[in-house]
Amino acid sequence: MNRAQAIRIIQALRDGSNCLEGTEAFSCGRRVLLRAATEIFEELELSGGAVVRWIKGRTGQGKTHLFARLIQTAHSRKWVTSFVQISPREHGTELHRFEEIYAAIVKDCLCDALVREESGRVEPGRVSGWEWILSEWWTRIRQLAMGSETGDLPTLRVRSTIEHTMTSLRTNWTVHGPFAEALRQYLLSRAEDDEEWTQVLLDWFHGHNVHSRVGETRARLLEAGIRESLTRRNAKEMLRSFSVFLRYRGFGGMLILLDELENVLHQPPAARRTAYTLLRELIDNVDDRHGMANTAVYISATPDVFDSSRGLVEYEALAERVILPSGRIANPAGAVIDLAAWPFSRADYEHIAERIARVYGVAKACATDATELRTSVLDGQLKKNPELSVRSWVRTVIDELDSSRSVAGD
Repeated sequence: MNRAQAIRIIQALRDGSNCLEGTEAFSCGRRVLLRAATEIFEELELSGGAVVRWIKGRTGQGKTHLFARLIQTAHSRKWVTSFVQISPREHGTELHRFEEIYAAIVKDCLCDALVREESGRVEPGRVSGWEWILSEWWTRIRQLAMGSETGDLPTLRVRSTIEHTMTSLRTNWTVHGPFAEALRQYLLSRAEDDEEWTQVLLDWFHGHNVHSRVGETRARLLEAGIRESLTRRNAKEMLRSFSVFLRYRGFGGMLILLDELENVLHQPPAARRTAYTLLRELIDNVDDRHGMANTAVYISATPDVFDSSRGLVEYEALAERVILPSGRIANPAGAVIDLAAWPFSRADYEHIAERIARVYGVAKACATDATELRTSVLDGQLKKNPELSVRSWVRTVIDELDSSRSVAGD
């Protein structure tokens, strides 16, 4: 870990904000859950299927942090990941508007090679992973057509390579319709160095309503066989095509993380019902019969989503698929993963303090000692709150380290 990354991590932990990068340096616990997730990823790679899993936990219990560790695990297996926060009402990524969710999935996707290029940064949406993946694909097509990495691009040969590639995509990978046509047009636009058309196609992939643009754009889209922009009606098929294309490009799979489902509770009844209907459809459709390839969808929510009258019980068809009878043995690979069933041990809290202290030392270029944090400070926090949340403990560790440094400076 370099100092710049350590500084970013410590600042995020200090602010109490989501920290998705460098989790291996400061995280601890959840071994059983991560082992189960790893087995799920491996099974999906072999079966070609897909699953939906739910993470249930109180605020501050580590739902988002578990997502960060799942991102790390998925990237180690060459999966593409997309972390999406379901937004409150009228803030742009509302679940009942599935087209917004699809657009966010595309915008926020990342892969390990891109994260390494960005010096470890895992900030969804900062750099378009989808555009990076498409650009890498074009580079490969160009190399196939040229037979080398340098020289002039032979027009006829590159067109032939593009058509052969698209035939394989349609025949062997079941990528059809507007998504396939947009992929073909993207390659052609890159071959012709038509930056304006390339941008139109990228905007289409990102869910923008490019068909509403004036001039020849709409006519050119229709002529190319791209009949409509993203809508709720076609969003699921586009997501299916997206996942299949990633598999075609050699990625192990696709991990979609939907965070903060509890924001749905504050929507009007009609919007809530639409959101729950979409979740039910997602569960029903995320399987190999409907074409989703090597895909894992994890959804996080607070307990009231599972228990309150405005939660999943409001829509029986969804509740039957998600809410399990009480008294069942906790299953780390089950449909619902209740974090309360896997509490952190004292040793976990101690190890978290030790690891954060090491990262803090790198960030501040100073020596750190976690002895007091692991003993008297932790004792005091557990005495005040036996159900100490991970978030509260992390903030306490950072505050103590800042205070110790300030005293030392005086």
